[in-house]
Amino acid sequence: MEIFSLLTAGLPTFGNPYSVFLVVAGSVLGIIFGAIPGLTATMGMAIFLPMTFSMSDINGMLFLVGIYVGACYAGSLSSILVNIPGTPSSIATGFDGYPMTQKGEAGRAIGYSTVASALGGIFGVFVLMFAAPILAGLALEFSAQEYTGVALLGISIVSYISFGSTIKGLIGAIIGLLLATVGQDVISAYPRFVFGSKDLQAGLQMIPVMVGFFGVTEVLVKLEQVVAIKIEVPKIRNVMPRLSKLVRMSPMMALSSLIGTFVGAVPAAGGAIASMVAYGIQKRFSKRSKEYGTGISEGVVAAEASNNAAVGGALVPMLSLGIPGDPQTAILIGALMINGLAPGPMLFATRPDLISTIYLGNILAIIVFTIVGLLGARYFALLIKMPKHYILPAIMLFCIVGSFAIRNTVFDIWVLLACGALGYLLQKVGIMPAPIILGFVLGPILEDNFRRSLIMSNGDWMTFLLRPVSLALLLINLFILVGPFLFKFFKQKARGSL
Repeated sequence: MEIFSLLTAGLPTFGNPYSVFLVVAGSVLGIIFGAIPGLTATMGMAIFLPMTFSMSDINGMLFLVGIYVGACYAGSLSSILVNIPGTPSSIATGFDGYPMTQKGEAGRAIGYSTVASALGGIFGVFVLMFAAPILAGLALEFSAQEYTGVALLGISIVSYISFGSTIKGLIGAIIGLLLATVGQDVISAYPRFVFGSKDLQAGLQMIPVMVGFFGVTEVLVKLEQVVAIKIEVPKIRNVMPRLSKLVRMSPMMALSSLIGTFVGAVPAAGGAIASMVAYGIQKRFSKRSKEYGTGISEGVVAAEASNNAAVGGALVPMLSLGIPGDPQTAILIGALMINGLAPGPMLFATRPDLISTIYLGNILAIIVFTIVGLLGARYFALLIKMPKHYILPAIMLFCIVGSFAIRNTVFDIWVLLACGALGYLLQKVGIMPAPIILGFVLGPILEDNFRRSLIMSNGDWMTFLLRPVSLALLLINLFILVGPFLFKFFKQKARGSL
């Protein structure tokens, strides 16, 4: 389908005031979750996902996309004002944002952050509009062998990029894969790991698992931290940025947005890595390189343009291949699956209205947070001072009610609490929840296509090596997992020979 047709297919949706309201409400909720340190976009989406059960698939996606986009922007507020990143993607924003606040320029920092976030986000959406259909067209030529390689690629990149230790990231992904095998076999319907429980025969539901690892785990972690921290929020003035300076910084914003979109499209990379890469590159090649970190607006713009562009980038593999680009898009995949939809190339052919709605909803959410950021930043900044002993019990209540609402069974609450406790213990040893959830989401894709590949080839494992694309994907997987260790080995060997 042509790009223009794909964009306009969802326009009738926005003739419904309720749909527009859901985007606005989601964006505001996202801003709240992004602005309060410790509450992330992932947590917000996981908690409010059960609310979408009573909505249509289009309205549910609009609501979640609004939360995603709003939270990605709002993490910069607390990073700028009190040097506490609201979300991981806003860490780099504080490098120059907080020094600007210390110099009495908090309003200017928020203004530049808001405009850069908006322009970066729009850039990411346009890349999504052009890249996703092309990638989906290529993916239509894939067979089960290629999808096996793509699923493995997602797991490999998760383990290598996102979580510091490749081994711990891989362990987390494998735990997610094992959790996905609970229940009936996807091919033969033979029960696995059910231990005589009828509740487990249907498998673990995605919502209790996801909310448990992201919501309950975070609540338990935050309970350990000091609650009574007095935070002084500075006065905010002169929020509107100067147009002449924005024009001068436009090439830098374009480059940062391009970096953010590219990094965001890599499965599991996300906005945190995108903003760090963009900030580092801009600092390296800027004429004001030595001033970065002292409180200049260029540093804020570089970080924010990239991490918001990463949203559009992360949606590219999710929509075109069914591979989550980050934990937030894993939740969006869960929302699609709950409505009986499979993300991937066929979604462009069967539901162009849904694809178009995601594009347009993303743009509307960007407009919403731009208006809110420029006009209401001083009021949202007060959220940072909200005591955690009010927030954490409310989050826990949302987690329990949301998990129960799926099937109205207490068993899902036990799954929620068990996953939360497991996530808390694993986090103690450095295994984070994100690779577990990505492994859980990719598990059925990997197993289904792996088994079908062997069935079609009569059990011949060479089928994965005889197809060029499948072989290339396997070699890339091998390089990602083994390459760093080989480089380290040869480097140590070279040093020893000197």
